[in-house]
Amino acid sequence: MNRLAEATSPYLLQHADNPVEWFPWGPEALSRAVAENKPILLSVGYSACHWCHVMAHESFEDPTTAALMNEHFINIKVDREERPDIDAIYQKVVALMGQGGGWPLTVFLLPDQRPFYGGTYFPPDDRYGRPSFKRVLGALAELWQDKRDDAVRQAGVFMGGFADLAAALDEDAGAGSTLALGEADAVKAAVSRLVAVVDPEWGGFGRAPKFPNVPCLELLLRQAAREGEGHGVEGQGEAGDALRLTLEKMWRGGIYDHLRGGFARYSTDQEWLIPHFEKMLYDNGLLLGLYAEASLVLPKLDFARRVVEETADYLEAEMRSEAGSFYSATDADSEGVEGKYFCWTPEELVEVLGAEEAASFMAAHGIPGAGEVANFEHGMSVIHRPAPIAAELDAALAPARAKLLARRLTRVPPLRDDKVLTAWNALVISGLCRAATAAEVWGDEARRRQWTALAQQALEAILAAHRDEGGRLLRASWQGRGHIRAYLEDVGLLARACLDLHELTLDVRWHDTAAELAAELLVHYRRGGGGFYQSADDGERLIERMESQHDSPIQSGVAAAVEVLARLDLGGPAGHEAPAVLREHGRTQIEQTLARFRSAASRPTANAGLILAATWAGNEAAHVTIRATSPEDPAAQELAAAVRRARPRLGRPVALAFSARADGAAEALVCRGQSCSMPIREVDRLLAAL
Repeated sequence: MNRLAEATSPYLLQHADNPVEWFPWGPEALSRAVAENKPILLSVGYSACHWCHVMAHESFEDPTTAALMNEHFINIKVDREERPDIDAIYQKVVALMGQGGGWPLTVFLLPDQRPFYGGTYFPPDDRYGRPSFKRVLGALAELWQDKRDDAVRQAGVFMGGFADLAAALDEDAGAGSTLALGEADAVKAAVSRLVAVVDPEWGGFGRAPKFPNVPCLELLLRQAAREGEGHGVEGQGEAGDALRLTLEKMWRGGIYDHLRGGFARYSTDQEWLIPHFEKMLYDNGLLLGLYAEASLVLPKLDFARRVVEETADYLEAEMRSEAGSFYSATDADSEGVEGKYFCWTPEELVEVLGAEEAASFMAAHGIPGAGEVANFEHGMSVIHRPAPIAAELDAALAPARAKLLARRLTRVPPLRDDKVLTAWNALVISGLCRAATAAEVWGDEARRRQWTALAQQALEAILAAHRDEGGRLLRASWQGRGHIRAYLEDVGLLARACLDLHELTLDVRWHDTAAELAAELLVHYRRGGGGFYQSADDGERLIERMESQHDSPIQSGVAAAVEVLARLDLGGPAGHEAPAVLREHGRTQIEQTLARFRSAASRPTANAGLILAATWAGNEAAHVTIRATSPEDPAAQELAAAVRRARPRLGRPVALAFSARADGAAEALVCRGQSCSMPIREVDRLLAAL
């Protein structure tokens, strides 16, 4: 019997009608594997994964394949977005086998959960240089029946490989540069390594497929701001050039949705032209914030404001729940065809726009005409901007884009994964805070208020739905039901979002919430001697409790933890004492963690998030306290706004906090290390002090 009908994951529910006797990961499946002495077939994927759908259709919906699976294995389906701990452990199997990893992840386990074989996508027949899934199933069933000791021996090899990987981190701890990780020279050296692997023609890192890799782009942005401070446009150096090129090429490419806003997960080619069409919440939260801040730092980035406005509008219109939180993703496929919702044939364009307007639109947006070879599949093309479009023409084409969007909204949309994830919502909240700051600089008060409200409503929704009875944070919810203990990235990124919203609104409750979450980090995720574990100390016991190490498409959990602890260590509101564990262990944990990851700067493509986080613990970090009788005091708001406006261009971390006072005019204190300025009441003096 298939047991996925009661699942809380939309991805698992997609498989509830398979003839496969699927179990969700849990005690029932695991104990049954032990009781029946059967190997486990673990299948990990996510709802927006194109190749997950392909394998599901080819194999999991096939009665013959399902019969093999049901006879010989205990079949467990896992949503990687709900359970990143399970995914991270078993991804190492295919890495140790010399494969690239990815999804769908297909791993075969002993009844005690130790892996003995793995892969990703398996086709229904021998093709692509891969064996058919049925052949793999038959061979492993035979292995278990006749040569079980070989499976156990191979599991031992994998577990030894896991131990070697953990030992390598221990050996690496403290090695490498003698520079402290967050020092200016260490950051500069890391940026030089990044710039060396930037595609000089199309931007981004490496060749195809291309992912945005936002943590690396954030590091370029910080260095561009630093090099440009006091030197004007021409002083931003290679970091600014590389970032500007990447942001422009991504916006002009098909990875950006030119009708609705928002970015697809990655480009299948070097030119950012043809995306894999799934849209992930984390990408769009990260890119929203990146383009917003880049608009304040880099010159000749006129398109950035448009990207910010359109992406924020997309998130609000298509990804926001009634409660104010944000859903996880939309699929690449609709009606069983990848990209069908987003792409166009010349005939469709003529039908919607008329021949003359269609011809103008197609020429500007790189769409081949009738009889020419389409740039995608099935005669369809992806809208993009192969060359800059003059402002007058772009404005003239706005009605065409509106007509096409209206037509697109009548199509069958891709499936939306409507679960809510804490970490990904935190990224959107932080992105909205940065967008609101940009709007403040642009002089757009309506947008500032709109994006501030969206950020606050999302944070309130997460805190309301994603806490258990004891107040501990949860990872996910679906249809209002919270579940799964939070992981390190959930706690760290939400704490950071709280600090970001405090700095935007001066509402002290968000600073207090950040401190409470930071205490949760130290109590339940801290590793002795430095570092943090991905899962809580009282979470489910798996075959390994993994340490957070490297960035993925988002900053690593350890990077988020270090940043939050360091920002809180710089100072906070008077009269709001930090939790005891934070006072006792916060600074020590920062120092031990940065010592453990001292060599991270030599591998910035994997560690950009931690390199940036380390700057908050460096000697250049500053803290500004705004003191006033109320956070609504206009003078207090003016001082805080001045800090927010100036901060992106400083190239150095500056924390901001509000502290209430009984009486007196609003004033600011600027502190570095153990030294603080005299009270400052004038904006120009405050900017000079920064």
